Amino acid sequence: MTDATLAGRRSSSRASSRAAIWSTLPIPLLLSLGGAVLGFCWLAFLLLRRADGLATLAFDQAFFQQIVWNVSQGRGFVSSFNDGSFLGLHFSPLLAVPAMAEAIWTDARVLSLFHAAALAAAGPAAFLFLRAAFRPSPSAPWLAAAIAAPLPIWSAIQEAGRADFHTEALALPFALLAGWAGLRGRPLLFVALAAVVLLAKEDQGFTMFVVGALVAARGPGRLRVGLRPVAGARSIGLAMMAVGILWSLVVLGGVMPLLRGGASLETAWYYGWVLENGGPLSNVERIGAQLTNGRAWMATAGLLLSTAGLGLLRPAWLLFTLPPILANLLSANLAQADFKLHYTLLSIMPFLVAAAMGGRPLLAWTARRRRSATREGRAGFPALLLLALPALVVAWIGGGLPPTERTAHGQWDRPAAHDALLRFAEQIPAGVLLTVDDGLAPPLASRSEISLIPNDAPDGWVLVDREARDPGYFSWARRGSFVEELPASGRPLLAEDGRFELWGPIDE
Repeated sequence: MTDATLAGRRSSSRASSRAAIWSTLPIPLLLSLGGAVLGFCWLAFLLLRRADGLATLAFDQAFFQQIVWNVSQGRGFVSSFNDGSFLGLHFSPLLAVPAMAEAIWTDARVLSLFHAAALAAAGPAAFLFLRAAFRPSPSAPWLAAAIAAPLPIWSAIQEAGRADFHTEALALPFALLAGWAGLRGRPLLFVALAAVVLLAKEDQGFTMFVVGALVAARGPGRLRVGLRPVAGARSIGLAMMAVGILWSLVVLGGVMPLLRGGASLETAWYYGWVLENGGPLSNVERIGAQLTNGRAWMATAGLLLSTAGLGLLRPAWLLFTLPPILANLLSANLAQADFKLHYTLLSIMPFLVAAAMGGRPLLAWTARRRRSATREGRAGFPALLLLALPALVVAWIGGGLPPTERTAHGQWDRPAAHDALLRFAEQIPAGVLLTVDDGLAPPLASRSEISLIPNDAPDGWVLVDREARDPGYFSWARRGSFVEELPASGRPLLAEDGRFELWGPIDE
């Protein structure tokens, strides 16, 4: 045997050893967990800081807080912000979970912590999900980490984080874990996690439809349909697709109208315009304008880039992204049409599913390159981690949270006033109707009746914040007129401390 042959074998052996070390170290998992910890700390800090400065918006934080407080008090899913059962507006029985927490600590900031934890937990959950989808490739953990580790700071996640709390955020990590359970052949766990997702909101039937499609395509076992015995995760994935469709139809078409009991649907105006003034054919121009919304398509491109464009390698799977995209584009709600706030969340799972399928041909190509590099004595840091860079770039350019702030100035650095407000509000009787400025509503929403200025009730109490900020979703001029007319309204000024003013009911 020549010296050259011996040197080549030693070099190949060293390369194999280095590759084995990289494959056994839990670095991909640690990267995903580290991203989740950093994401949670960052988002929780910002949300708590905003709450401390009374800059949290009443819609939807105060809205959800009052519902959760009522549930924790045994009053059911009711709110003074809308008529009838909240479950008739959004079917979210999962709100019972934060309600249990608020039975111990009644505070709207509990919802913010749930929100931050759920969005951060989506990172490790996505790692497990993608790793299971990419198996049996030895590089599966690295590609899964490249996508999942930056997920808690994705631009879309930042937008969702600005919403303070929404049940869709709670659904995301459970949907990813359900996909992992299905891909790993654990049907009972798959069904249990899917049930949690479906209880988050009525539109999560679509999420489980998409997850079921992936499990049917990539789960273990043979796919059996018809009258033959159903066995294997792939068959259960197919069944979950049917469950997702049926769940949405039954909940939207039967359960929710029954729970509303004839009350109007407050979100009906989102899509009602399509049928107005002669129907879709008469609204072609507006439909075209909304479908070509550049801001929305940029946000969609950001989601594709955040998954390293893997879906482009299996473009048919990107068709699953179209229903939520079109639902957003056609909405008259500007935040939804522009893919802002929590309206980004429903699109995340379809893009991750497309990435799960698209990553497989990439891994097959890298496996060939890896074998070639090993024969040549080259093995080093996994290059697949570089696929995290697009997500980081999009997060920085398109992100809506500091330090990538694109939101109104002063939202994140207002002086602390939360505790001072609670002390001032101790003098307000618990059972009275309280009308407050928008930023005061979340901390004070744990009561039976609350409304927002300029909504007036002669027998109610009014709490004004002289340093209130415009939330941007109602007439600030009307609010200003209401506040300036209070001295002549017949209401007595009961207390003031330089910033907060408490006005009593109108004297008869």
